[in-house]
Amino acid sequence: MNSIVCERIIDDNCYISKTDLNGVITYVNNNFCKISAFSEDELMGQTHSKIKSIDTSSDTYKQMWDTILSGKIWKGVLKNSNKFGREFFMDTSIYPVMDNNGKIEEFISFGNDLTHYLDIITYDQLTGLKNRDSLKHDINNIKSYICVIVNLDNFSDISEFYGGIIGDKVLVETANRLVSIFKGTTVYRLQADQFAILKILPQKYNKEQLEDIMKNKLRSAFESSYFIDELEIHITATSGISIGEIDNLRNANLAFKNAKSKNISFSIYEESMLEHFANYSKNKKIAVDIKKAIKLDRIIPYYQPIIDNNSGKLAKFEALARLIKEDDVVPPGAFIDISKKIKYYNKITRAILIKSFENFGNNKDIGISINITIEDIANVRTFNLIIELLSRNSHNENITFELVESDGIEDYELFNKFLKTIKNYGAKISIDDFGTGYSNFSYLAKIEPDFLKIDGSLIKNIKNKKDYDVVKTIVDFAKMYNIKTVAEFVENKEIFDLVKKLGVDYSQGYYFSKPVPLEDIKNLIINKT
Repeated sequence: MNSIVCERIIDDNCYISKTDLNGVITYVNNNFCKISAFSEDELMGQTHSKIKSIDTSSDTYKQMWDTILSGKIWKGVLKNSNKFGREFFMDTSIYPVMDNNGKIEEFISFGNDLTHYLDIITYDQLTGLKNRDSLKHDINNIKSYICVIVNLDNFSDISEFYGGIIGDKVLVETANRLVSIFKGTTVYRLQADQFAILKILPQKYNKEQLEDIMKNKLRSAFESSYFIDELEIHITATSGISIGEIDNLRNANLAFKNAKSKNISFSIYEESMLEHFANYSKNKKIAVDIKKAIKLDRIIPYYQPIIDNNSGKLAKFEALARLIKEDDVVPPGAFIDISKKIKYYNKITRAILIKSFENFGNNKDIGISINITIEDIANVRTFNLIIELLSRNSHNENITFELVESDGIEDYELFNKFLKTIKNYGAKISIDDFGTGYSNFSYLAKIEPDFLKIDGSLIKNIKNKKDYDVVKTIVDFAKMYNIKTVAEFVENKEIFDLVKKLGVDYSQGYYFSKPVPLEDIKNLIINKT
């Protein structure tokens, strides 16, 4: 293929710009003009600050300029804003162009539009509203806000009686009503027939007045019938409202549960609700079990196999914490959250680390994947233990640390120190639950993981076209960066065949085996391919 044809293919499929040494634009192609909504004349002679998003940190641009001015190629995902304020994301590569003497004379930038991929992850595809993960992200960036949970009372009956198409139209109409009535807020679709409303509070506000305003708007949203395809449908809703600074999403959910239990339309959060709905006696018993298990060394890893989809062979195990009681084996979902509240969580992590390295650290054939969180990395004793275990281990190339993707990374200096440390020892990093947050694409370039474990909720529902498309997007994106993908919650052959078809590299789930204790590993027979 001659160079002219290659240039034409690149020009037709990429967003291209050239700048001088000061960052002044000297050339843009048609694709760049289309995505930015600026004409060539509007861009020439300007810098890329013309499309810069205020959300992109100055550190990102500093690192970019330091890289390209040193003659190296910079690659990353940049968030931009077009002429009309719409955000778009570009997977960008910037190349310094040298003259015959090796001196930089200009920069050329190639980009691909990732906006559609991010929209799939962050927006509900039916209503166009932001989704639950977007809500969690948005809440992390504000301090004081109103949160309202809205749940349609009779949606399942309507969907069953009139069919799924009418049900979808009811959800779309609900979304439109909430957006129209709650101006100045952000409306989210959380799941099925549940929505959330988020409004940032001013520095000074009258709480009682705001409560009345929200209740009146909720009444007006559902006081008139829906008219859909010549059908008149009456909809009612139950809502929970919370106003303040701390745990408002949780508090709004408690208020919603209170309203539901009392069969009233809406409820305002009160502190007494927390005590009413939190099962303190149960939590106290679990706390006692945790302390006892730590003392008696009864926190142990169970191991679940991870299969190489190409060869069908066992590749490695994931270590999963279990609490052993006299008459029961307790899974982590029943005690991990409580362990964090009573400050025993890091002790559990350290117990799993020690036993996992003892059992698999020196195995040259089978790897081990160990879950780790930002809280673990921030704990000095846990961090030092990891260094000690790696320094004494003989096959660190088979050690993978799985970082839960939804955890917020606030201290990047500490996190980068952790990444550098484990990679210096030859260990690998995996991002767990990938696809649950919309920042995940943008920080992949910073983390440079070896593996992405695709969120289990997507895999379980992969037969659904929308979830299939999301998984395909993640796999395609990972392949661009030479990152291996793992599908968890592979529960049957149909799911397994679909993830293989999409090019997922590894699979894990009950289709192969449930997690088992060390003594049962030798009895595992993997013969599903």
